[in-house]
Amino acid sequence: MNSRILDIAVLLGSLLLCACGDMGPNPAADGARFSRSFRYYYVEECRYDRFGTYDCSRAAAVSPSYYASLRIDSDGMATLRLDGSSYYYFESEYDEGRDDYGGGFYQFYENDGEVTLYKDGSELIFWNTWDNTATVYSYDLPY
Repeated sequence: MNSRILDIAVLLGSLLLCACGDMGPNPAADGARFSRSFRYYYVEECRYDRFGTYDCSRAAAVSPSYYASLRIDSDGMATLRLDGSSYYYFESEYDEGRDDYGGGFYQFYENDGEVTLYKDGSELIFWNTWDNTATVYSYDLPY
């Protein structure tokens, strides 16, 4: 008698699962090229030229921490979230690259500036191309 009840329960459970259809995408397996979140605890202001940043202020602690996340979908659309604000980019509006030290990054372009987000989360840099200043957020102290 118990095995018959178990068989009916398994059959009803299978029918229920089949009737539900697609339960939605699995966030971990939905084809995103890149999807990570980072917290930054330090910030410093710098000047920059074609050789890099220089004349930087002493790194100051950020409280509360600065939050950033980036998701690049399989179709190339990017969603960049910076401390509560969301920005959306087509694939033609950003680049992927590597610096001289081998660090991979994504570079996003705006009217008078650029944003660089390192893939390992070590730095987030806001480049003001109008006055050649940079705001550098880092996970750890830069020195």
